[in-house]
Amino acid sequence: MTLPAAMEVDVFKTARRPDTFLFLPEGLPPGEWPDGLEQVFMPAEKVLTLTLTADQPLAAQSATHVMEEIVDRGYFLQLPPQPSPSSDTSKPTP
Repeated sequence: MTLPAAMEVDVFKTARRPDTFLFLPEGLPPGEWPDGLEQVFMPAEKVLTLTLTADQPLAAQSATHVMEEIVDRGYFLQLPPQPSPSSDTSKPTP
């Protein structure tokens, strides 16, 4: 698979799924979102448009991985991080 040098993407969030972000090709209307994402992710709020490049830092994933998923699947879904068992703060510390 050959990735483009740069990719314009829109990033969306929804109150239905906190801390979950949907990356889509820029300008893709909801009626054309792949795999029924419109039903799962609506109401969606666009939070930003950005140009992804392979060397661009992102908070949760590598830009290359996001770009690969968009080329392969038509979108990238960033899920909230799962808490690790060692980060359980409900137990008192001795």
